[in-house]
Formats: sequence, C-alpha cells, structure tokens
Amino acid sequence: MRLILLALLPAALAACGDSTGYSNEDGTMPAPGPTMEEAAAEAESNAGVSREMPEPMEGSWTTSTDRGDPSVSFGPEGETLLTLICRSGATEDESNSLVIQRALSESEAGESIDFLTSAGNVSIDAVALETETPMIGGSIDPAANGVATLINAGDAIRVRSGSDEIVVPADDAMKTLVSDCRPEPEAQPEEEAEGEEGETAEEESEE
Repeated sequence: MRLILLALLPAALAACGDSTGYSNEDGTMPAPGPTMEEAAAEAESNAGVSREMPEPMEGSWTTSTDRGDPSVSFGPEGETLLTLICRSGATEDESNSLVIQRALSESEAGESIDFLTSAGNVSIDAVALETETPMIGGSIDPAANGVATLINAGDAIRVRSGSDEIVVPADDAMKTLVSDCRPEPEAQPEEEAEGEEGETAEEESEE
C-alpha cells in the first residue's frame, strides 16, 4: 500500500502544481503584486492627490482688495507668488467669480493652474496676463464642486502650472475668502417645507 502511494505522489504533485505559487520556469516564487493600500496610494499619486503633502514653503498670506473686491495673496516677504480674488458680478443678478493669478512667465507656465490638495484637486484654465510682472491667470465659478477642495484642504496646497510647482500653506484667510465667495445654499421654499411638515404630522397621527 505504501509503495502504491509513493508511486502516485509525483502525479498528485503535478496536478497541484498551479496552486503552489511556483509558476516561474526556474521554480522561484513570482514577485507578489501590490496590496490594496499600495495600489490606492499609487492611484492617488498619479491623480495628484497625496495623503502626505509636502511641507509648505516659507511665506505668508495677506488680505487686501483688488478694485474693491476682497483678495488674498501669498509669497515670501516683498514678493507675491499667488493671488486669489473674489470678483463680484457686474450686476446684482450676476454671480461672483474666483480669480486666480500666479506670478509665472508664459514660457514656464502650462495651460492651467492646478490646485492639488489632500481633499481633492481643482484645475483652472489660465492665460498670460498683460502685467508688468509676468503672470498667468484665470477664473472659475466658485460654486463649482472642485473649489470646495480649497476650503477642505489640510495643511498644504500644491499649486502647479506646467513644470512649475509651489507648495503653499492652507491658511484660514484663503479658506475664508473662497468660502465667502461661494453662493449661499438655496433656502427651501416655505410651501414645500409646510407640506413636508403636514405629511409628517399625518403619518404620526395614523400611528
């Protein structure tokens, strides 16, 4: 009986060969694939989102106004690298716009200004501005979903255009300007609210 089992052993091993994990010709174990955590981190890196943001550069945010509209600017002392302006509408019916200006020459810049944060990303189309200091700029509807990532950003924000990138602190002054520039949530119509209250009262009375 023992001899029979020994004779059958090679065939049994051959049948189970695929389940051993030694699929390489030289009999070595193939390299393990990435874990779910590693795959997620790689996908976030490719998308520009980073769980661990780099340290922000030295500098500070200052509040000011631009043609009467509130603005915040960032840069080291005596220099402005980035400006955000909440541009009010020309009329009461026209909504605000969030204007972005980045001190960067057209040759160095790309076609957009990209904000990469731990909460997500937002990209703004940019063009060269006619200013004494080389700058690019663009605007976006502050109600856009991506703009909320600036408010919810962690400690740092990567600002990228073309091959140029700076890392700025996610300061409260910047977040406040963006938040105030966004439209207020629409109030629920009174008729609908009263109708819902009535339906709730009827359901409770039936119970």
